[in-house]
Amino acid sequence: MSEHPEGTLYTGGLRQRIEQTVSRISRIAASEFNDDVLIREELGIDSLMSMEILATLEKELDLELDEGEFASVETVGEFFALLESRYHDRRAAG
Repeated sequence: MSEHPEGTLYTGGLRQRIEQTVSRISRIAASEFNDDVLIREELGIDSLMSMEILATLEKELDLELDEGEFASVETVGEFFALLESRYHDRRAAG
């Protein structure tokens, strides 16, 4: 995992870390996490599994995630973009 000079993770490293967590919880190979894949319909991630994923990522990445906001996310790409945005916002806020 690479670190940026200010101590933040490069996006590539962050995405890999998120993929590993989601893969571990969902038991879905990370290779299936293409940006245009539908989270619920194609991967079968239900609300209970999504709550576990969010809770784990909150703890691992020191974030506060809104479950309601996640409910509006449809694709893997949207999910990763949301998490990366929250992560970088959190790091910028100090």
